[in-house]
Amino acid sequence: MLDVAKKQLASPRMRHALIAIAITIVVAAMTLLRPLDITFWAIQSKFPGPQASGEIVLVTDKSGKAASSTVAANSLLVRAMENLGKAGAARIVIDTPLRASNDIVIDGRLARAIHASRDKTLIAVPLNPDARVYGERQPNSSMFADAAPIVSSDLNADFLDFVWNVEPRVHAQDATYTTLWTVLAGREDARSPIHLDYRLGQSDLPTIAITDLAAGQASALDAVRGKQVVIANMGGDDRVLHAPDDSNSSLTSAHVSVIAAETAMAGRGYFLSSALTIAGFALLLLLIITAPLSAFRRRVAYGVWSALFVGLFFVGAFAGHQIMLADPMVMGFAFGAMRGVANYRRRHLYIDAQSRLPNFTAFRRFLEAKGSLDDHVLVIVKIARLDAIFATLKAHEQGEYLRQVASRLALGESDANVYHDGGKYLGMAFRRADFVDLQGHLEGLRAIAGQAVMVSDVPIDVAITIGVDQSKDGDAANRISSAIAAADQAREAYRPVFIISDFQTDSEEWDHSLQSRLESALSENRISVKLQPKVDMASGLFVGAEALARWTDQQRGEIPPVRFILHCARAGRLDDLTKRVMEKSMQASITLAEQGLPCKVSVNVSAIQFVDSRVVDLVEMALSATGADPANIMIEITETARVENLVRARSSMEEIKRHGFTFAIDDFGVGSGNLDALYGLPFDELKIDRMFANEVTRCDRARAV
Repeated sequence: MLDVAKKQLASPRMRHALIAIAITIVVAAMTLLRPLDITFWAIQSKFPGPQASGEIVLVTDKSGKAASSTVAANSLLVRAMENLGKAGAARIVIDTPLRASNDIVIDGRLARAIHASRDKTLIAVPLNPDARVYGERQPNSSMFADAAPIVSSDLNADFLDFVWNVEPRVHAQDATYTTLWTVLAGREDARSPIHLDYRLGQSDLPTIAITDLAAGQASALDAVRGKQVVIANMGGDDRVLHAPDDSNSSLTSAHVSVIAAETAMAGRGYFLSSALTIAGFALLLLLIITAPLSAFRRRVAYGVWSALFVGLFFVGAFAGHQIMLADPMVMGFAFGAMRGVANYRRRHLYIDAQSRLPNFTAFRRFLEAKGSLDDHVLVIVKIARLDAIFATLKAHEQGEYLRQVASRLALGESDANVYHDGGKYLGMAFRRADFVDLQGHLEGLRAIAGQAVMVSDVPIDVAITIGVDQSKDGDAANRISSAIAAADQAREAYRPVFIISDFQTDSEEWDHSLQSRLESALSENRISVKLQPKVDMASGLFVGAEALARWTDQQRGEIPPVRFILHCARAGRLDDLTKRVMEKSMQASITLAEQGLPCKVSVNVSAIQFVDSRVVDLVEMALSATGADPANIMIEITETARVENLVRARSSMEEIKRHGFTFAIDDFGVGSGNLDALYGLPFDELKIDRMFANEVTRCDRARAV
């Protein structure tokens, strides 16, 4: 279980999710996206809403001119109170300033009317002096202070003059007061704020004019009979509040309190905070990531997860609840952006464009993951004569050819990736513990993969060799280079699978500590050259020299070239070695010329370096660095049988020859020297192997050859 947890935490998908969650928490703590949530709620308020209960009636000054003075306002209010008593209103709430006027008779009559119905009358008063929604509203006159019980009408508006929630209680003057909406809704025991459902707009509330009520019109009296009646502010000194459902409408504090009460009475007005929505969306996201889903099902799960935002938006709209969605949306955008970048990099930076297989950069990333390098053996498959095959195929057919070969190599390995280097190499990694007989498995795999593939209904041959690195030392790049060197060492005819551990029959043949010291020697330029003289046997004169690479290690003394050159090839450092030997050989030719011994200095270059034009750049850089005379340099090519593309090798050689260099074929007659290379490449000199030269004076057969 612990291993599974570690594996999940190490996955890029999990890292991206945790980063997205952390970003979301920071954004939520800063409340940066509160305006976006407000925008969502304002949009939701425009959805069709429920009908008002009809149990609460608003009494307003519809014209705005009825109460032109305090005397007029009190006169209207006293007649309205008297008529409300006659009509049998269930509850009367006065949410308008009660001020003393110049008419003592009217004021006294109003005080008596309020007191007479005090058992069902409440006076709504803003108790918070800093409340933003009450503007310059003056406090009630002392003569009305004890006329009826007091409830709080305190509201808090946001920067857009919207009131989104109302607390159930207000603490002021060393006492606690219930707020108006709790009384109207019968929720005096409420502990949480009510969040307003503005789908119930002010036009939906039963409303009558105070002038009609004061005049005793029958319709007005019928409207308030048995109802809760809220007399809205007639002073006009409250701050105007906006209704989010209609930007052109305005609300009084009484309207807001009644909408809050109607919301509570309908069982709406709950609130889902950002902490809850973030936690919910984060938990679901982590469940999706940790679940063992296929790629398709995971994409479906992401789609469902994203659709939850839309679903919750409509739930909030039609159920009349406020849900904070802006903050968890940050999680979705952040996670989506990181996954998008990762997928882009995977498609464009880690995928080979030609074959659409993961490339060797992806191969190295996989191997560099914790534990992968030690747990796996590296397998490199080299496709022979690939350039000649591709010359007959169209671009899309070339990719199809590579994919078919790769699919065969992955046969029986459901989770195996086959990587393509963009050229003729394919790479794989096998778990060490999965194979008792790796050699046998690879030979069987080669037999399967070596069958002809069908491309555009045409059978195309497949010829491959396989190189394997089983070591546990070295980084990913070195081990890949080692496996490539093994694939190059393999031969289709007699050794198609070459395992690097074959060198380990003698520890001196494959010594990774030696390789490490060699890396240091190359980096510090401690590889030297010795000149082996060439002598004209007839005249005895010195006519040239061959530059031989030499390395004296501080711990083991002089290391034979056959060993460290092989290490360079396996580690992918052959170009570095050749460059240094080339520069020192050119410098030696300059020194010989200065000492009166102008002659050609020969430099060995491996045939495998003529697979592309890099060797041309290497020679030109050495020439530029030393300023040597190219006529004094001969390049000896070794192991010419390993030149697989004679056309490309000839092109590189001819480009070098244009500078004045000459070429020799080395060790001709044995091993890898062959007539095919002699015929196809522009050599200037032929070096007969010593096996023939040593016997030429005493062996007729050698002399005949």
